[in-house]
Amino acid sequence: MTPEFITFHQDANVGIITLNRPPQNRCNRQFAFELGEAVKAAAASTARAVVIRSAGDHFCCGGDFREWPEFDTYMKRRERWQLSNGALIALENLPVPTIAEVHGDAMGFGFELALHVDLVIAAESARFRFPEATIAVFPLAGGAQRIAERAGRAVAARLVMLTEVLPAPEALRLNIIAEVVADDALRARVDAVAESLSNGATRAHAATKMMLNAWSAGGVPAADVQMFEHIPNILVTDDVTMAVEKATEAFNKGLDRPVYEFKGT
Repeated sequence: MTPEFITFHQDANVGIITLNRPPQNRCNRQFAFELGEAVKAAAASTARAVVIRSAGDHFCCGGDFREWPEFDTYMKRRERWQLSNGALIALENLPVPTIAEVHGDAMGFGFELALHVDLVIAAESARFRFPEATIAVFPLAGGAQRIAERAGRAVAARLVMLTEVLPAPEALRLNIIAEVVADDALRARVDAVAESLSNGATRAHAATKMMLNAWSAGGVPAADVQMFEHIPNILVTDDVTMAVEKATEAFNKGLDRPVYEFKGT
């Protein structure tokens, strides 16, 4: 079956996964499924480095909350987020170096997608944000714990609870991303880094990844398990139901991003 939103192709030794679900590359169930298939294709390929990039104006603006009411049982909700989070964990565990090429906005799931790769290289104008609290949820794909791992608990709490917009230079200062480059130099820089990695010490890079995973095993994986216990329950609270209805209204009016923000009841 031809992918609708996400493609994988290989250019020499570099595998490239491209997100293309206009206008904001938001993750719905089909998007999550295709992301998982693209990661499987990358794992089965001869690629020695993998790049995640996106078409359009933004890297990925988050999850598509408009579909959430469809997941009306505990098991449907659990299965849906196991699908998307499973794709991200498979990406994180690829035995080759991975790079996220981020331009525009990387919000919610998009921010979390970037956090599952080894190196995030961002355009100077790129922005990162966890907006989940504005619709009464928490980052559903491991973002909080991965920010804490990179930048500390206080930074994670601030970004998640206050839903702050994080400009790329500030994300670099906090050690959340690896590099910031001029907007018009982003593609060339990512291609150069990917080519260098793909022609380098690939087995050594795989060993480095395994050692880093072992180092973090007691923290992030344990948090991931706990996260799955909360996702199916939080999605059916009155807070979320109300917030998603209002956010969907704003989204369907054609706004770039929902203007509604949850204020509590």
